[in-house]
Amino acid sequence: MPMPPLVLPGGVYPPVPTFFRQDEQLDLQTFERHLRRLATTGIAGYVLMGSNGEAVHLEDRERAQLLAICHEVQSASTVYLPIIAGCGAQSTRQTIAYCQQASHYGANFALILPPSYYPRRMNESALSQHYRSVADASPLPVLIYNMPSSAAGINLSVELICALAEHPNIIGVKDSSGDVSKLMQLVARTEPDFRVFAGSADMLLPALVSGAIGAVAALANVFPRSVCRVQSLFEQEKIEEARILQALLIPANTAVTSKYGVAGLKAALEHVAGYGGLPRLPCRH
Repeated sequence: MPMPPLVLPGGVYPPVPTFFRQDEQLDLQTFERHLRRLATTGIAGYVLMGSNGEAVHLEDRERAQLLAICHEVQSASTVYLPIIAGCGAQSTRQTIAYCQQASHYGANFALILPPSYYPRRMNESALSQHYRSVADASPLPVLIYNMPSSAAGINLSVELICALAEHPNIIGVKDSSGDVSKLMQLVARTEPDFRVFAGSADMLLPALVSGAIGAVAALANVFPRSVCRVQSLFEQEKIEEARILQALLIPANTAVTSKYGVAGLKAALEHVAGYGGLPRLPCRH
């Protein structure tokens, strides 16, 4: 595997599902199969243990297994595909522990969703202290993960994200708020090396126009080449072709995100790739 660059590359990152057998134990064979299928499609890297990876359903030992397998696949690749590990937890202490675990098992970056179990206590001061404490202690560079729908409605403000961007170990943000104006402000108000990603394939082209450098897109698990092609067309300044392809992807993206969620994503994979299975209970429907 080539030596990794100093910064997180732009491009499309699939948030990889975690696969389970009928007895709800990890299906590591299918997980590895999926990683290898994605590796040659033009993706920029992998996101593990995010919302689509059912991070909240995983035990610590299972997290370690997934990280180790992904690192093996990465090491065997002829191109550098960085591993972004979801490390958000409900306490600062546990978040740091997940960052340390992810580093130990070969991840390259940590993606941190804000703690949300006590949402009324998570004012900007508390969130700022949380992210700064994690970034101070994390052996991995940190990406902020702003996803109100998975964080009890907590929507990190532009002001907070821009302030956190000044920390030397906070290197970017995945914004899943669906707000193009927020992406534009983040790009305009942070340093050029701060990595801004959209959080969905249906936002990819608008995000790129706004100055973002890519997306963490669930649909890229199902149609990785098509999602990556939107970005390559944009970079080739073939904007009309990119617009047409972007529009074609929106119905499928809606189905595997807001309409059916993880179960829909896995059903789509079953249809196009021959594997998928079910989420862990209670998220079967």
